Amino acid sequence: MTKKNKDNTLQQLILLLAIFILGIFSLISIHIFFLNLVDSLDKKTNNLKAKIAIGEYIVNDINMIRSDFYELATTATNKRGREIINNRIIEKVKLMENALDVLRNGGTIERIIRLNVVEHNSITKKIVYKKDKNDISLEVIDLSPKIYQFKQMLQRLNIMLQTQYFYKKNKDVNNFMELNTQIKRFYKRTPAFFIRISENASRLLYEGSLELEELENHIKKQKEYYTNIELTVIFLIVLLSLIIGSIIAFRINKNTKLLKRQESFTRGTLDSQENIVIVSDGEKMIGANSALINFFDNYKNFNEFEKEHKCICDFFEYGMGENLITGKYVNEMLWYEYIILNPEINHRVIMKKNGKSHYFLITATKKDLDNNDSIIIVTLNDITKEIEIQERLKHLNENLEDLVDEKTKELQVLNENLEKRVQQELEENRKKDRTLIQQSRFAALGEMLGNIAHQWRQPLSAISSTVSSMKIQLELNLASKEEIIKSYDSITKYVDFLDQTINDFRGFFRKDKEKVEFNILKKIENSISITSATYKNNSIQVKIKKDSDSYIAFGLPNELTQVFLNILNNAKDILIERKVNNRIVFIEISQSTQDFTIEIFDNAGGVDEEIIPKIFDPYFTTKHKSQGTGIGLYMSKYIIEKNMNGELGIENKHFKIDDEEYYGACFKIKLPKI
Repeated sequence: MTKKNKDNTLQQLILLLAIFILGIFSLISIHIFFLNLVDSLDKKTNNLKAKIAIGEYIVNDINMIRSDFYELATTATNKRGREIINNRIIEKVKLMENALDVLRNGGTIERIIRLNVVEHNSITKKIVYKKDKNDISLEVIDLSPKIYQFKQMLQRLNIMLQTQYFYKKNKDVNNFMELNTQIKRFYKRTPAFFIRISENASRLLYEGSLELEELENHIKKQKEYYTNIELTVIFLIVLLSLIIGSIIAFRINKNTKLLKRQESFTRGTLDSQENIVIVSDGEKMIGANSALINFFDNYKNFNEFEKEHKCICDFFEYGMGENLITGKYVNEMLWYEYIILNPEINHRVIMKKNGKSHYFLITATKKDLDNNDSIIIVTLNDITKEIEIQERLKHLNENLEDLVDEKTKELQVLNENLEKRVQQELEENRKKDRTLIQQSRFAALGEMLGNIAHQWRQPLSAISSTVSSMKIQLELNLASKEEIIKSYDSITKYVDFLDQTINDFRGFFRKDKEKVEFNILKKIENSISITSATYKNNSIQVKIKKDSDSYIAFGLPNELTQVFLNILNNAKDILIERKVNNRIVFIEISQSTQDFTIEIFDNAGGVDEEIIPKIFDPYFTTKHKSQGTGIGLYMSKYIIEKNMNGELGIENKHFKIDDEEYYGACFKIKLPKI
């Protein structure tokens, strides 16, 4: 629930930011849109102004042409003067034709404006006009034929002036005067022509002025209209953004308060755990329950703790024990990665509080999050009291062995006088033999209790860690239904294992009342099951080679189990004592027509040849007094040979497993078939 609320808050923040950005983008877009509209109107105004300016040029050209046309008559006797004036008129006509062509089709007009300024004789002015497809100017259409008519008039006038100059030069007075009269009549008709062409040009200017005024008024209204629309749209966008932003801000505030309440609830849940629970991102601790500060009571809170320590591994101590993690790295891996990759091992750490060492079972679980990140949940379960109980059991075992040793010495004293009391004490000695068997069982009691502790430690710790981890994941809503079912199945498996362990040990201590048929293979498997925990913790592999699943013998099955346990415990002790790598115990079962043969090998390098003849003697042992009494193998030989009518011997021998050769001691048991 907490993670979902965090995701919702993040999504709402992103939505609020998106609305803000969208609002700004909309305002900019609308402003640009209206700027383009206004710019389009301004371009229309500028184009119309260009049309009026071209019309002014045309009017000016007409006036200059008219002036030069009348001046042409005054230079009738000067041929060079007429040529100059004609060239000016022709140039002006071309300029006017170019201007009309631009008005008709659109284009650019360049005019040179003379200046009376030092170092600036003239400037060139450019006017660009874009023809509107729907714009038709009747004045422009009317002016084009007038210009053509003017060219005809100019050509006719030049012919008459040239002819007049010819008559004058030849002193032909009559023809000269007659032609002069024709020229005057010709000039009298020209004013009407120039008046009409000027009127057309003036109408062009007037038309442009009216259109410009109308357009400017229209543009003014359009600008006001566009401005009002723009302000209205901007107001609506700002108002909408504020409303949506307020709604989202309210939801964010509500989710934030909810997150705070959920974090308080989660914190309370974590703090209620007796175990130390730490959450890490793989590089540093990001959270822990109050059990951490309760243990490290020299820190006031977690924030103060994490300022000085990024990793709980800073407090791991060196010590003696199995599967002990003592630093940041294990086998070139980070300690928590090693734990995650080896969940079947009971990992332990030692941390000190007020100078006293505390032992913890430590587990690490990696939890993947939706954003491709992950967290590491570390749980430390204090097993200091369990360790202390084991130490007391060990001490009890040592005292028990001393008691057995004392009793066996008393028996030894009694046996010194056995020859004198053979007949009288035969029955009593048999009772003592049975007592000795029972005492050998008591001598193994301490080690059996250790086996029980080893057998139960892993499933109990696994059950505790699984329950603790699932409780945390359920309270944090991190566990799926499949993970819960998997955890329940795991707990059920461990409970079945504990039940089977009780049955195995109960069978071992049940006294055989009479001989029965039994399967030798089942007894071997039961013995291996009893020692499996100590074998696993000491990295000892057990391999069995058999040619059948059924080896039915007749005898005392529980006493045979004691023999197997004695031999397996001896093999374990010698493999540990000699620090053998790749420790192996190999059991081979075979049968003939008359008997069964069980050979139990170890790869510890064999037994000293000098002590092989003494190894089955009573009270003979190569171990320290605190580790053995020397009656285990003696009683094993007694059980096999006296009670089971079989044989038990030992020799050093080579053996092969998977084409690899080993060397060590071999205990060989022969039991008769039924």
